Amino acid sequence: MSTKTLSPAAHLLRNSRLMAMPAPVPPPPSLSITTPPPAPYPTLQAITTPRSSAFRGDWGLKRGLPLSTSAKSIYMRYGALDTIEHMTTFESAHDDVYTLRKWQELDVALYPPVSEHDYDMDSRTFDPRNTVFDEVKPEAYKWRYEGPFVKGMAPKDLREYIKKEIVPRKDEFYDFVAKRQRVDKIKRKHMMAGEVVSPAQIEKEAEGLEIEKVDIMKIRADHPYLERLVIDFLDIPINKPPSTHPSAGLHYTRSNAYAYNDPELGPQQAKKEVPGRRLGWQPATGQVAGIAGVVAKVQRNSMRTTPRNEDRFPVHKYRPVKAGIDSKGKIQLAVDQVVPPSELYGSTGFRFLANRRIAAQTDAATRQRKNDTDAIMERLLNPSMASR
Repeated sequence: MSTKTLSPAAHLLRNSRLMAMPAPVPPPPSLSITTPPPAPYPTLQAITTPRSSAFRGDWGLKRGLPLSTSAKSIYMRYGALDTIEHMTTFESAHDDVYTLRKWQELDVALYPPVSEHDYDMDSRTFDPRNTVFDEVKPEAYKWRYEGPFVKGMAPKDLREYIKKEIVPRKDEFYDFVAKRQRVDKIKRKHMMAGEVVSPAQIEKEAEGLEIEKVDIMKIRADHPYLERLVIDFLDIPINKPPSTHPSAGLHYTRSNAYAYNDPELGPQQAKKEVPGRRLGWQPATGQVAGIAGVVAKVQRNSMRTTPRNEDRFPVHKYRPVKAGIDSKGKIQLAVDQVVPPSELYGSTGFRFLANRRIAAQTDAATRQRKNDTDAIMERLLNPSMASR
């Protein structure tokens, strides 16, 4: 049996990487009329090409890019392949790519939100084993819903949504409630018997029960139960849904419960230190620092009072504590400043500690020499030990 031969155009489309490019991520809403602010997360896929092709301006697009820009860039992102002016819009993607690489070098797991609106960076009471990939609180991890965010809808849009999406599904809602009541009845029976049953078995047993008539008036009297039924049926978020996945594609580490292994010193109790610069103070968060291209909140600072107009040029050491992605898609990073002994104890105190350390080392060396001398003398005085 002969197979149908594909045309050159069909073969090109099937093997084209350009056709496999993902669609752009919608940017966050903006009130700016002229130029919207940059999105806090990448919206376009970054692409690369071999250096030999970059020097020719060949990036696999519809037309070649200018050599003056192409030869200096390793990563690009394009907006439109062909505009009305017969041009390809593009820009450098080095910022997104290197931010991703720096974050992966930090190796910080992302934690789920602890409040409705934001991540509580001040809270130090968190389980280092729970990340956005651990199923602890389903509402905090689900980020795609079939229904809209009702609390954020305008009155006109809400009325239109009720008229078109809710009213025609009245009978479907009754069937959903009847099935849910059968499932709840089976769960209560097994719970009273102290039995642990899988959800699949509960669904199977619920199908064999007789369908009971839904008492809508009784359900309306129980407001929390009715709210839960409506939310599950319409698949709408309770809180404002996040703009991106809870991990934002930055990192996929499931836990921080591991020891950092230094190549010279071996396993360490604390994570490795990273360099950063102080960026000043913010009224709401206090001192902030720039670390790996991210504005981080400094939770623990040096013991001395830091002036608000401090120079940004000196480099300080910080240690990441926790991180997360807020509802707007922004990275929320909290760090501790690693304070050197000279700054923690003062110059005099630091010299005192250094002298004590030197004295302790000297005493240890003296004791070791004394022990060696005693051992030699004992061997000389006791010939039987010397023979050994």
